[in-house]
Amino acid sequence: MRMYHRYIRYELRDSLSQRMFGQPLVNELFNIISAHKENINESNGNKKALVISLHGWSGVGKNFASTMIAEAIYRKGMQSNYVKLFMGKKDFDCYELEKKKQMLVNTLNTLVKKCPKSLIIFDEIHHMCPSVLDTIIPMLDHHSAVDEVDYRNTIFIFISNIGGHEIATKLLELYEKGVTRSEVEFRDFEPIIRRTAYFQGGFEKAAAIAHHLIDHYVPFLPLEQHHVEMCALAEFKANGVEKPSKKMMADALTVITYGPPETQPIFANNGCRRFTRHIPYVIKKHTRKTEL
Repeated sequence: MRMYHRYIRYELRDSLSQRMFGQPLVNELFNIISAHKENINESNGNKKALVISLHGWSGVGKNFASTMIAEAIYRKGMQSNYVKLFMGKKDFDCYELEKKKQMLVNTLNTLVKKCPKSLIIFDEIHHMCPSVLDTIIPMLDHHSAVDEVDYRNTIFIFISNIGGHEIATKLLELYEKGVTRSEVEFRDFEPIIRRTAYFQGGFEKAAAIAHHLIDHYVPFLPLEQHHVEMCALAEFKANGVEKPSKKMMADALTVITYGPPETQPIFANNGCRRFTRHIPYVIKKHTRKTEL
């Protein structure tokens, strides 16, 4: 049984557009991944691994997007043997760092040797010890093989909260200039993300940034009130409540605070992150009141 989808399914584009609220740029991930996969079958092929870096506040959809990508590429999605997830704090704190770096190299070489089209995800890079990413620089660069392993058809995804505040500030500036949310572009945010990331967390002074080996910096925009309400409705529906009452919605939204400055509270500070646990509680709470 083939474990790998030869072409990126259009479900990825549909999932990103229908279930990612307030993220007009995220649909470009479909085009980025599709172009990479189509080049695999071309005579000239890919010249290097595809490296994507997702940035933004927590709760705005970065992990959801990476999960959707995995499901579009592999039949088993994140459970595939050829999808490897690393967590910055758990896997790469600064304790016994050299040992961890060697284990990382060995793990990736073994994985990609078995499947050159592997998907490798580094989450929580803001918690990662600096210099870890420099260990994999040869794998990200323009090399036909590293340790006799070809990484050119592999996808690397970096995920971090780094740059979230700067993205929010830039978006406010664009709003003041009359630019709408749907009109923003990658180029509006890439310079500030690169500058900010180079001095923080696992990206600190990283050669991946300095040598321009990250192909796409994808900003995840902070969510506004109507986006958060859409998130809440989707979470209610996922928990079997198609039409929550006004009281249920109001109760669900009590966990959301807005900023970034108190004088201009436009964006949800934690996106939709808290709904996963809070809305089931709200449903149970209001169901019990009805029963009484």
